[in-house]
Amino acid sequence: MVQRKSICSVLVAGLLVMCLLGAGCTSQPTEEGTPTATPTAAETTAVPTATPAAAYAFNETNANETVAVPAGSEITISLDENPTTGYEWNVTSSTGLEYVNDTYIAPETELVGAGGVHVWQYLAAEPGSAEFSAIYKRSWEETTGNETTFSMAFTIE
Repeated sequence: MVQRKSICSVLVAGLLVMCLLGAGCTSQPTEEGTPTATPTAAETTAVPTATPAAAYAFNETNANETVAVPAGSEITISLDENPTTGYEWNVTSSTGLEYVNDTYIAPETELVGAGGVHVWQYLAAEPGSAEFSAIYKRSWEETTGNETTFSMAFTIE
C-alpha cells in the first residue's frame, strides 16, 4: 500500500514537471532558423496619439460667469445640496454641453440634516455657445422667483 502511494506521488510529480516545462513552449518561430528580432527601446516607448482633454471645475463662486473652454474639455460643476430637506437643484443645459454623469456626494458627518455636494460632469462637445443653469427648490413647490439660482455660460472654441 505504501509503495502504491509512492508510485502515484512520483507519477503526479512527473506530470506536474512536464506541464511546467511544456507551458513555456507554446509558440513557434514563423520560419525555422529565423531569429525573432528584439524591439529597441525607441520601438517599445509608448507615444500618446492624442492630447488629453482639459478639465475645468466650477462651483458657486463661478455663478453668472462666461467662460471660454476648448472643444472636448471636461467640465465639472459642484453645487452644495441638501436633499434631506427636500431642496434639490433642477438643472438644464443647452446644446454644446454633452451630459456625462451626475453624483450626489453625502456629507462626511453623522449630523442629521447635513447637506452634501451634487456634482455634474459634462463634455464641451461642439464649438459655439452653451449654458448650464439650475434652480434650487423643492420639486413639489411652485417656482416663485425667489429661489436660489446658478447659471454659467460657456464659449466652446
